[in-house]
Amino acid sequence: MVDHSLSVHGWSVSYPGTPAIREALGPVLLAPEPARAAPQRAALQAALDAIAASGAPGALAEVRDENGHWAGTSGGNDLHGTPVVRGSRWRVGSVTKTFVAALVLRLAGQGEFRLDDPIAQHLPGLLPRGEQITVRMLLNHTSGVADYAATWEDTPRGFRRLATTTYTPQQLIDRGVGLPPTSAPGGRWAYSNTGYIVLGLLAEKVTGQSLSRALRDRLFLRYGLHGTFLPTTGRTIPGTHLNGHTTDENGRLEDITRSDTSHAWAAGGVISTAADLNRFFFLLTHGQVVPASLLAQMKQTVPGPGLDYGLGLMRLTLPCGAQVWGHKGHIPGYATYSFHSDRRDLTVTANAMHSRDDAATDQAVNRLLATEFCAP
Repeated sequence: MVDHSLSVHGWSVSYPGTPAIREALGPVLLAPEPARAAPQRAALQAALDAIAASGAPGALAEVRDENGHWAGTSGGNDLHGTPVVRGSRWRVGSVTKTFVAALVLRLAGQGEFRLDDPIAQHLPGLLPRGEQITVRMLLNHTSGVADYAATWEDTPRGFRRLATTTYTPQQLIDRGVGLPPTSAPGGRWAYSNTGYIVLGLLAEKVTGQSLSRALRDRLFLRYGLHGTFLPTTGRTIPGTHLNGHTTDENGRLEDITRSDTSHAWAAGGVISTAADLNRFFFLLTHGQVVPASLLAQMKQTVPGPGLDYGLGLMRLTLPCGAQVWGHKGHIPGYATYSFHSDRRDLTVTANAMHSRDDAATDQAVNRLLATEFCAP
């Protein structure tokens, strides 16, 4: 076998094989960390400890940058104080949208449809105004289709109901279209999980596969994301994993790890690891997943509250002025941030969401992002 390598800002990415099969990706190879990384890594650990102290039982993070690789944990995996284990899986919530967007863009790049096709051309009758709503509008949340998640009961009882109920994609779409539109098609940005359920159905129709199978065959296995999958109605997380938590009626944390996440599906149902997310976003943002012309379109953003949104990609501008690309993910039990620059990749999660301390947890996560991306 011939080893073809690509060096990008201190990364050496090895693709075993020939140029024709470079996408059968080999492992990321990194030099040992230099001694100068120690103070930065200590600052990252302190920021991670602050996340665990903010109200979540625990947190984990993984960084890959010009100093090499760092993985840290803090706090407990469960309510008994069992330590968090590096390499654990968890539910990544809306980070799922970037995977689904990448799949849709790959299908568009293969000529299956155009991003400016009306969705009614491929899924007739599914959406009101479907002749005016394009695939692109669904990807960047300008379709005007309301978010079905606005119909959920935002209480401990409501979260338990979600965790024990199976929903079909059609039921989720019906909830969204039953709400008033947020704008005319192509109007203002308004986050819509409903739009990504529609995109999941589009991918299924075009590929002839279930969305879980299409993501597995066309993204997860192809790019070496061996800890990543989209469950259907299974309620457990196999293997070593983080336990997720919400807050009960008495203000105490309760375990909600065992959940049916069909209520999230194409909008937020993926289970993954920090290493897989960093690998995927590195490959995506360096042009290895979708063609360069489509990656450029992914990065054409519209303004949202506190962020800019492209086609399944968020762009955050940090207080220091640094701009990073990636996605946030919030689902009962977990808060995830996976963000990336040319030289640096960071994924972090806290194992509590929809708890009494969500705002404090998010603030602590933002401090961790600044610690990595605002460092000289």
